Amino acid sequence: MNKTDQPGFNLTILVTVFSETASLRETIQRVLKRDRNYIKEIILSVSPRSSEACFEICHQLDKEYDFLKIHIQKNNPGAGWAIREGMELATGDYIAILSADLETEPEAVDRMVNKIEETGCDLVVGNRWLKGGGFQNYDLKKLVLNWGFQKIFKILYLTSIGDLTYGFKTIKNEVARKIRWEGTLHEHFIETTIKPLKLGYKVEQVPTVWIGRHEGESKNTFFRNFRYVKLALAVLFATKAKLIN
Repeated sequence: MNKTDQPGFNLTILVTVFSETASLRETIQRVLKRDRNYIKEIILSVSPRSSEACFEICHQLDKEYDFLKIHIQKNNPGAGWAIREGMELATGDYIAILSADLETEPEAVDRMVNKIEETGCDLVVGNRWLKGGGFQNYDLKKLVLNWGFQKIFKILYLTSIGDLTYGFKTIKNEVARKIRWEGTLHEHFIETTIKPLKLGYKVEQVPTVWIGRHEGESKNTFFRNFRYVKLALAVLFATKAKLIN
C-alpha cells in the first residue's frame, strides 16, 4: 500500500511493540481506517526480546505498507527507550505515540489530529478521566491511586490537563527534539506531558478509553509507579534550562 498526495499537516504513528501479534495488526488497521491522508509514516519500535511470531507480523506489515518502518530497540529493556528512539527517527510534523497492545485506543488519534487542527497546540494528551473516556479491566487499587495522583499533580503543575501519567499522546516533532528526555521505563509516559507543560508549550487533551490488554502481559509493575512520582517532583523543581537540549 502506498501513500501519495500528502497534505500540509502530516503525522508519524509511533507504535511500541513487545511480542504483540494480532493486537499489533489491529492497531495499524484501526489507525489507518480513520486516516484522512495525514499519516506520513508508521514506525514500529520493537523490543529485541519480542517473540518470533511478533517479528513475523512486523515483517508482514512491512511488506504490506511501504510507509511502515521497523526499528529494533537498541537500548533495552524499557518502554521509554522505545519511544525515545522512535521519536528520533520520526519525520512527520507531529508524532502520535501508541502501544501495540490496544490499551491505547487507535481511533483517538483522529480526535487528537482534530484538536491540533482546531487549536494549533504543541501536544495533545489522551485523558481517560474526561467525559467520553474511561477505564475497562483496570485494577481497582491502581485506579484509586491514579485518581489521587492526577488530582495532586494537577494542582502542583497548575494545569487543566487531568491525565498526566498516560503515555498516549501526539506531540509536535519540533518540540520533542528540543526537550531533554530522561525516562527509560514507563515514567517516560508522564515525562512527555509534564516537561512540555513546564516549558510553557500549548497542551490540549481529548477523551479516550483505556482497555486492559487481551494479549501479552504488562511490564509496568506496581512499584514502578513510584518512578512517576520521583520524576514528576524532579521536573517540578527543575529549572527550564535543565529540561532542554
